[in-house]
Amino acid sequence: MKQHSLIKGAFILMLAGFFNRVLGFVLRMILVRVIGDEGLGLFQMVFPVFITCSIITTMGLPVAISKFTSQEMANKNHQIVLKNFKLAISLVIASSLVVVFIFANSANFIANNLLNDPRTYPILLAVAPALFFVSISSILRGFFQGLRIMTPTALSQMIEQVTRMIVTLFVLYKLIEAPLKLQATGVAMGVTIGEAVGFLTLLIIFFFYLPEIKKNCSESSTKRSFILIKKLLKFGVPITLGRLVASLMYSVEAIAIPGKLQQIGYSISEATSLYGQLSGMVLQLIYLPTIITIALMSNLIPAISESAAHNNQQAIRKKSLEAIRLTFYLGMLAVVILFLVPHEITDLIFNYPQAGDYLKLLALPAICMYLSQIFAGIIQGLGQPNLVVKNSIVGLAIELAIIQSVTFFPQLGFNLIILAIGIRYIIISFLHYRSINNQVKLQIPVVHLVLKPILASSLVIAILPQVYKMIHYMSNSDLISLAVSITLSSSFYFAFLVLTNGITKEDLERLKP
Repeated sequence: MKQHSLIKGAFILMLAGFFNRVLGFVLRMILVRVIGDEGLGLFQMVFPVFITCSIITTMGLPVAISKFTSQEMANKNHQIVLKNFKLAISLVIASSLVVVFIFANSANFIANNLLNDPRTYPILLAVAPALFFVSISSILRGFFQGLRIMTPTALSQMIEQVTRMIVTLFVLYKLIEAPLKLQATGVAMGVTIGEAVGFLTLLIIFFFYLPEIKKNCSESSTKRSFILIKKLLKFGVPITLGRLVASLMYSVEAIAIPGKLQQIGYSISEATSLYGQLSGMVLQLIYLPTIITIALMSNLIPAISESAAHNNQQAIRKKSLEAIRLTFYLGMLAVVILFLVPHEITDLIFNYPQAGDYLKLLALPAICMYLSQIFAGIIQGLGQPNLVVKNSIVGLAIELAIIQSVTFFPQLGFNLIILAIGIRYIIISFLHYRSINNQVKLQIPVVHLVLKPILASSLVIAILPQVYKMIHYMSNSDLISLAVSITLSSSFYFAFLVLTNGITKEDLERLKP
């Protein structure tokens, strides 16, 4: 089995992530024009509840499988690798069946008493089966990532996204005259069928690899199943708690934000529309660079675990700094672009230029969110997922407190809610970094890692707005103006990093097949 290096593996997942995000944005552009920000808000209200339930079903086992597969392979304990996988997938199949049953039977209660909008009831029912498929798929992906084989994850995600887009557009075409709640239900159906096809793709790939996996696992493990399950859950449960805290906060946001907006004078339709702009437009653009961080994090956890298994502090430090550097370089570019032309981007993509006000507010603190994801991967690779939980709780609690205070500052309104999210990014990032430094002194090279991308960003600030105005004057096209100005300013950004040795020849060599 061909393994991938940290950067190469991340690059494979980034390509898949980029492909998926492009399709995702095309689909979202269509959705905004068909079901509007209110319809998008209805769907986005359901999604945090769905994510919370999927976290419960998986119990942190995908990350545990990724870590322990890598660790046991490093120690040549091949027989334990497959046994861990069998135990994890059996646990998740059982838990997902139970959670799907409870979720479907509680849909009416969730819609009327938690989300306070009965229109979300059919959406909840339509998305319920996806819980089973996404849970099993996450175990398979974690297993492949532990083996440092990234192609199955990338391929399945691409097929899943293509299927989701085709099904969603077909269903929306059939429901073009239907009420808004049924159109939003059609979007949920696309999610479920996409997850099902993605799961089948992973299953086929797994059985293709199975003979080679079994080749070194012919001996039966002497470790008892109970001991292995205990080990998996001991690592996975803190991760589950941390993700539950984050997911529950998103669920609280889905409930609290529209509710608080209504308290300060917005109608239910206006509140749902604003939440749709935040969660369905602004945050989707903010999350775009997580193509990088999620890909790096997926590779980083097993890579750090492997180095930790050999107590190789130098390797841990090197891999961590490599991931942080790539995140900061690309994250800074994304942040500056989103900050400079927010209205132009939201107008072009979603036909909602007013959402640009909120995008600009959240753009700058977003760099801390990207870094916090990488920091969380390092902490988990070091075997301390409980620290991720504690840090997340602190940041999310402060965010919730600020959101609750909006009734005392009604004049700030929605802007205060945006500010609360940005403050959470900053606090969690700082706490994660401190947790890492307490275990491994990263010794961050400030000039190389921080100053160079900041100086490169100044070129983007100087070039992008001027080029945009010039091209727009000549072409009168938002698309051409954005494409040319972003491409040209980004070229200067990367050229500066290459010339100052921020991006080296070795970095480019690592990406070669």
